Amino acid sequence: MDCVITFFNWAEAALVMGSLNIGVMARLRVPAALAATLTFCSCDGQNDDTAAVQRAVDGGGVVKFAPRTYHLSRTIVIRTSNTVIQGAGPQTLFQYQAGTIKTQCVNDRVFTTPCDIEARPPRRITNAISIGDRSFSAPDDLSDLQSGDWLIITDIDSVIGDIVNTDWVQVDSVSDPVVHVRTPFRTAFANAREWIPGHSGLGFQRVVSLVQNTEFRNFNIAVPDAGVQAAAVGISVYAALHTTIDHVVANSFNAQPLYSRLSKDLTITVSEGLGHGVLSEFASTVDLTLRDDQFSEDDAAGLGLDLGTAFFDVSGNNIDMSRNIGAYLLYGVHDGMFNGNQIARVGSTTSANGILAWGTQNISISDNYLAGGDGPRSTGISVRSYAGEVTIPSVDVTLSGNTFGNGWVLDYESGTKPGN
Repeated sequence: MDCVITFFNWAEAALVMGSLNIGVMARLRVPAALAATLTFCSCDGQNDDTAAVQRAVDGGGVVKFAPRTYHLSRTIVIRTSNTVIQGAGPQTLFQYQAGTIKTQCVNDRVFTTPCDIEARPPRRITNAISIGDRSFSAPDDLSDLQSGDWLIITDIDSVIGDIVNTDWVQVDSVSDPVVHVRTPFRTAFANAREWIPGHSGLGFQRVVSLVQNTEFRNFNIAVPDAGVQAAAVGISVYAALHTTIDHVVANSFNAQPLYSRLSKDLTITVSEGLGHGVLSEFASTVDLTLRDDQFSEDDAAGLGLDLGTAFFDVSGNNIDMSRNIGAYLLYGVHDGMFNGNQIARVGSTTSANGILAWGTQNISISDNYLAGGDGPRSTGISVRSYAGEVTIPSVDVTLSGNTFGNGWVLDYESGTKPGN
């Protein structure tokens, strides 16, 4: 059976597929605004479609996939901004065969934006940064920075072993050793941790391979169970700007169905992250929106925000299945709301927790329904500080309007009170 991929215009299609002559297409006098439908073989239900799909995606624009199964064995990397991967509904299925020998962002996820930002350690920032500041100082070479470059500021905690505070800023100008940014900082960075490159302290990274305005729409992903060592993430949004996932179902064994890291402005709507062994996780991501989605995980937490994720709106979602923890907000999550979500009963062989908010600041947890949890000390909502290299407090956490089924021993952990 043939595969059908649709491009935004004929010239783009010709360039991507490499088998059509643009002049010939022009003589057809087809209006450029019309989509071009190209057909290529190899989707007979048995062959590997990876190379053909990657070629199509490399062309950017709107790439439409017909309602059939596409067999993949390597990661599809979106390297071109303004790429839309458009399916035709649940019958457009990307089925991934994971291997046991994995290389990051080569064969350990189905779709991803480029992951190369963490190949280089952050460069040091020497001063503390307050909200409203418009510059910072850095002792390293700044000659590569240009006006308009995007930088990701990160503060790493050596005890937690990862980022605990982050945000994106855009370079306005550089007067060595000072970097001036276009808009004032909205996040404070205390610069209280020891500087060990890549392991601890406050620094920045320049986004070299910036991919923005990517959209994933209207298809399903399946990563069948091939063992823990052969796992693959469904969709990975990595150091990307302005990403949309809509009406996508990602079903993955032993890896995150939906995952983001070091990204800005990610919106996921009316989608499903179905995990088996690993949850859907949104790490070190700012300007995150999760709305009207479904998350489930049969052997771990159902949903996780962590590692400095900030400026978020997580509203109207359902967590249909989880184990030990329904949802967590951990390690520096700040400035956002977790409101109006439904968490089904949380299974546990010990004692379940509905929502953990540990080391969080300036967040609202309101109007959620938590059905109940297993265990003699099951607890609906827990708010605590977290002891890392530097203690991360939980402050300005608002709890209001949450309702609890009769399956909890405690609705709120002792010391966690509504209205805090």
